[in-house]
Amino acid sequence: MLKIGDSVGSICKYRIGVDGKSEYRLRESKINKIVETKNGKKYHTQNNFYPLDCEEVDSNTKTFEDADGFVLVETVIGLNEVTRLRAERWIDWANNNPDKIHELFI
Repeated sequence: MLKIGDSVGSICKYRIGVDGKSEYRLRESKINKIVETKNGKKYHTQNNFYPLDCEEVDSNTKTFEDADGFVLVETVIGLNEVTRLRAERWIDWANNNPDKIHELFI
């Protein structure tokens, strides 16, 4: 469970230039509010993300921490010492090796 002040983020693919090239970047924001609704708890951030389902983000974070041989792209995760480092390393590798990236689900 994340708390107010923690960061969430997502590895996002951005198109750069008109030649169709792209690069990956870490898009992130801090949680500034946690609200309980009739549909469950939601993380609210300062910017970048709509209210996020707490259970989904927490589950994605655990999956990302435990993943072996894959990363979650375009999926919001909690950023901690494990997930942030792993995401930053993968982004660096992916941007330097675009021909080695294999998408599982499109």
